[in-house]
Amino acid sequence: MTGLSSLHSQLLNIGGGYSGKWTYALTDLASGEHIGRDEDDVMPAASLIKVPVLVSLYQAVHDGKLSLDDRTTFREEHRTLGSGVLQRLTPGVEMTVRDAAVLMIIISDNVATNMCVDLVGIDAINAQMRRYGLEQTTLFCRWGEPRVDWRDGRNHNVSTAGEMARLLELIARHEAVSEDASEDMLRIMRRLDGRGELTRLLPWSELNMLPDPKTNWVAEKGGSFLTARCSGAIFHGVRGHFVMSAFCEGGTGPGTGRSSEGNVVLGELGFAAWQALAAGPSIVPAK
Repeated sequence: MTGLSSLHSQLLNIGGGYSGKWTYALTDLASGEHIGRDEDDVMPAASLIKVPVLVSLYQAVHDGKLSLDDRTTFREEHRTLGSGVLQRLTPGVEMTVRDAAVLMIIISDNVATNMCVDLVGIDAINAQMRRYGLEQTTLFCRWGEPRVDWRDGRNHNVSTAGEMARLLELIARHEAVSEDASEDMLRIMRRLDGRGELTRLLPWSELNMLPDPKTNWVAEKGGSFLTARCSGAIFHGVRGHFVMSAFCEGGTGPGTGRSSEGNVVLGELGFAAWQALAAGPSIVPAK
């Protein structure tokens, strides 16, 4: 029996009330122990796929194809609906490659994401995932592609809880691209705005920092589309360090937006794992 058996049972109990399909994967980075449920099932990844885009962007920089300080320009062809602020600005706005990556992650800006995707290329992004042994994690098109039936998020991108947890583990262990690249990706992901998924119940301050942020922190990216909700996070606390990824799809329960059934379930899953593996005694659920 794994030392995580009690937590696994608790997570199954939480997820058991969800009205749709849900999957999860979790790895304790100290012990290497792993638990999960249906973690190899392919699920729509929504904006969580932006983590593979981020890793692939840093790989291109590492390979000398780009520099984080290069200037990149928002063009009309990048414009798309959904999250972010660039869609409301005038094409021609310039920024560094790193700034585009920051916007892609911390506010999930879809225009900035298209800019990053174009800098790397969809084929290169998918090839990078295959080099890591992630056979299912796939980006099929840019955001807003008119030929895609957007009513099904699987037409845009997919992943699995197990593969996303593995990618997060590589970042957490500073093994994604390089030690410096991994640390910078962590630095960006730790400043995510609008925590609505796995960390929604953690007591964030206005700077998205837990008390004693050098010890207590989470690097996270979430995703949502119609009835699909997902999140992947690297948790670091006084008692432990772990990665977790969870997906919810098809729920018909009450609530919309960040109060949707899927978001509520993800928050309860993440908080239970945080309390079991990482949190100090002073950490209590957010109101």
